[in-house]
Amino acid sequence: MQNTSPSSATTRRTQQERSETMRIRLIDATLSCLEREGYAGTTISKIVECAEVSRGAPMHHFPSKAALIEATAERLVRHMYVRLGEAMLVLNNSDDRVRAMVHSAWHNVFGTREHAAIMELQLASRHDDELAAMMKRLWAAGYQLISGAAEHYFEPVDQNNSVLDLMIMMQWLLRGMSLDRHLVGNQQFYDHHLDLWCELLATRLRARQGVTTPPPRPEFWDSILSSQ
Repeated sequence: MQNTSPSSATTRRTQQERSETMRIRLIDATLSCLEREGYAGTTISKIVECAEVSRGAPMHHFPSKAALIEATAERLVRHMYVRLGEAMLVLNNSDDRVRAMVHSAWHNVFGTREHAAIMELQLASRHDDELAAMMKRLWAAGYQLISGAAEHYFEPVDQNNSVLDLMIMMQWLLRGMSLDRHLVGNQQFYDHHLDLWCELLATRLRARQGVTTPPPRPEFWDSILSSQ
């Protein structure tokens, strides 16, 4: 039986922590590059420069650029799910829960740098088969995440309505609006049309009473982008 001393175990943990810290650093740099440079401009050279690491660091922690992009995408979808939950939890202190949810989702989810990076990947996937395959898995995971969160927090006004359908429509609406943010600088213009959407949504959707906890973590959380 091999005897493992506390000091060697501590050393191993420290090495693992250093490795994880470097992975996070590279993922953060990739996120920044996607936001600033777009997918085409997110090269290994740019990532290395942004992360301020050696040229060989990315290949030591990720077998390829595609693997680094996928790890970044996985972190993005996890982050977006958490932010979605945070956006919905504001409902507990709001008199108009549907409006609070829509505006919070717009400002805290669809207006973030993480969402901008996801959009860069999504647009680029139209011309990149490998990226498209990854984004399809990401879309499927996001669909399931939204389904679980929506049904945890909301219920239909009547059984002819579907909470999931309405949330998917909201996601498409806010995503489309986000593409124009760099063209339209008037926040009041956005707020006006968000309120119109809220009025329509409130006729079909309402918040569940007494929900003060986040939705349960999905079963597939630990392998969110793995092939089915």
